[in-house]
Amino acid sequence: MMRTVEQYLESLKDGRVLYCLGERVKDVTTHPLLMNVVRSAAMDYFFPNQPKYRDLFVMKNEEGEEVHALFVSPKSADDLLKRREIFLTTWRTGGGTQLHCMGIDALEASRVVADRMDRRLGTRYVERVEAYRRYLQQNDLGITGAMTDVKGDRSLRPSKQQKHQDYYVRVVDRQKEGILVRGAKMHISSTPGANEAIVMPCRAHGEEDRDCAVVFATPLNAKGITLIASEPPMRESNEAGEWDYPVSTAYGHGASECMIVFDDVFVPWERVFLCGEWKFSRDITYAFATFHRLFGVSRMTTELEMLAGVAALVAEYNGVENISHIRDKLAWLAMYAEAVSVIGKASCLYCEKDPDSDVVSPNTVYTNTAKYLFADNYHQAVKTAHDICGGIADTIPTYMDWSNPETRPWMEKYLGAKAGIPTEHRLRAIRLLKDLTNPHFQIGSIHGEGSLAAQRMFVYASAEWRRYKAAAKRIAGIPGWEEDPTYGSLPDYPACISSKMKPPDKSCKL
Repeated sequence: MMRTVEQYLESLKDGRVLYCLGERVKDVTTHPLLMNVVRSAAMDYFFPNQPKYRDLFVMKNEEGEEVHALFVSPKSADDLLKRREIFLTTWRTGGGTQLHCMGIDALEASRVVADRMDRRLGTRYVERVEAYRRYLQQNDLGITGAMTDVKGDRSLRPSKQQKHQDYYVRVVDRQKEGILVRGAKMHISSTPGANEAIVMPCRAHGEEDRDCAVVFATPLNAKGITLIASEPPMRESNEAGEWDYPVSTAYGHGASECMIVFDDVFVPWERVFLCGEWKFSRDITYAFATFHRLFGVSRMTTELEMLAGVAALVAEYNGVENISHIRDKLAWLAMYAEAVSVIGKASCLYCEKDPDSDVVSPNTVYTNTAKYLFADNYHQAVKTAHDICGGIADTIPTYMDWSNPETRPWMEKYLGAKAGIPTEHRLRAIRLLKDLTNPHFQIGSIHGEGSLAAQRMFVYASAEWRRYKAAAKRIAGIPGWEEDPTYGSLPDYPACISSKMKPPDKSCKL
């Protein structure tokens, strides 16, 4: 079933326990701040119902039913490229894939690791994962993924926490019909607009922490779940908000994230995809991160397009677009954006297949390289854009000043710039830059989809060191490179050419 926007909005009136700025939210679809999150998430139901986008957003499942394309497991590079194009399309419009960004990545990670456990342990988790996938397809639900635990004392493992044991979501009781879980997850995107969540570990666990090695799916209105929304970066959800905070308002940023509290929540066994198999908690974490970073670098591509674009706009509006050092800065922003984009695309083209599963995943090295490149250079990009714009990006007046008939004439007179450019256009561009580079986006850009340290760890663990070393050994004349598939198959230069040449003339003085 493909739901309409109206059906999706109605599904959120489910009695969930949700708080925003200290108050219980009665209806997330009409809340003055959270409705921005819901509006953005509703685009996930807008696109599939548009003839222009239907071929991109709709696929047939194994039963031949038309379902949202993101609910179908990727089995090829083309499938991953399709996912990437969906992410790019939705985020370029201003309403990102809020619901299917983390949730579908958690679903695919659950499938890959379920395959692995079934083959090695004789479990039957794949049946549960695929039954849940069919449930999602049939009901066209919005899902998120809940990974990051609140952690408590970071120097201690989960089972060694001193204040209490609930800093990590854990199983507190195993019953005939299911499990009881307790704990909290933090920074969980798209929660206010999601119907369900797939919950998973955020780290590798030892045997003593086996109760924390759990993966399950749950509706967000389940008994015992409390949602606490993050503080939004803006307070207006009207024309003023769209003027002063165009990015935050469009994407529903800030209030999109929630802390999810699980207070003895019951989960039936058919929705449990890992329970106590602690040796596989690392696997689910890594698998999720690999899938999710494809989404991340796709989102980042659109963000960098926007940042480069607004920098070029303010340069034009300020009349400095042809100054050499400004052009150099704009060229760097363009190279930065395109590098992240093309490496992200390469992660699909050179996808990886797990030996235990028929599901393909993005290339680990490429996705992490693209994410690291983005995050490590983001503050420099912000600095560059601010340098091009000038200090007005910090002190620009608000929409209320612009709409006030007493102050607008002064703004029209003194805040204009290049002839032929309306003052309003310049102010809107600068407000966009101010919003796009506020602390929320800067922090999220560095830590979203994993920290810089996480990308370095993934790249180091997955890099082809054998091939790199073979390259060095070959040119240095050190034995061992001959066994490498890449370098070992190459001609033995210079011997292959020297054998065809005459010996050097020893009488020649050099």
